[in-house]
Amino acid sequence: MKIILALACALTLASPALAAGHGPVFGYATPVNSQGEFSFDSGLIGRHGSLGDALTESSQIGYGITPHITVNAVLPATFGSAALPETRLAGGGEWSSSVAWRFQHSVTSVGRRIESTASLGLVVPGPQQDSGVLANLHRAPGVAATLASGLASRSQYLWFGGGYTRFAEAHTDRRPDTISWSTVYGYRPPRLRRDVNHWDYRGFAELTGEHTGAVRSQGSLVPHSETTSLWLGPSILAILKDVAIEGGIQAPLYRDASTSLYGRESIRFAINFSYLKYSSHAY
Repeated sequence: MKIILALACALTLASPALAAGHGPVFGYATPVNSQGEFSFDSGLIGRHGSLGDALTESSQIGYGITPHITVNAVLPATFGSAALPETRLAGGGEWSSSVAWRFQHSVTSVGRRIESTASLGLVVPGPQQDSGVLANLHRAPGVAATLASGLASRSQYLWFGGGYTRFAEAHTDRRPDTISWSTVYGYRPPRLRRDVNHWDYRGFAELTGEHTGAVRSQGSLVPHSETTSLWLGPSILAILKDVAIEGGIQAPLYRDASTSLYGRESIRFAINFSYLKYSSHAY
């Protein structure tokens, strides 16, 4: 665990990201790039369990096609051979591309808005071998869909979201379906609200959950391979002009997973660096 934390600190300026842009680092949120805006996220997500550790370095590129539609591409790399459950919220080794559509954008008052965003993406196996119960499976592409809605103001944020991922079958093997969900509350303290030339801070409380179905291997379901977990933890976001740095940590509130297959996952952490190239078309 000490090695993981040391590596995370060393990679802070060239690392992780699952959540893109200026939202939470674990949960779902509604922001998309405005028309002509380019974003780049790079980050590190770590998972620690009794049967090993895993680190996922992930880079994401996004571009705003219109004021409400963004295309994204994610290229991750995973280090470690831990036997951990399948996850969509804490990073995976698959490459993916997606389209995000902000289909609701209602400004209720100055600096206060209600938004909803949906995304649909393609997930394809990366070049790295899986570990644990997934290690010997034949791999196939999948699809991932998410939906998030919430309220954002100058001082407070509240987002609810969910996602579903399903993989195709390959030679009678199939990775498990994954259902994920999250609730995120954010607060921007008055004393830490700064102008564009100074660091501006906000904190989040992120509650996330996941359920994975059974793993199918050689045409049969692997016994006790379903999992359900619930995680909670804080994260802090700092923004200066077009650069953002965020870090967070989560601990389990509830775990229902076979300890013989997956061990006991006890902590998740993430560190993320974001760059957003603003556009004159911002909305």
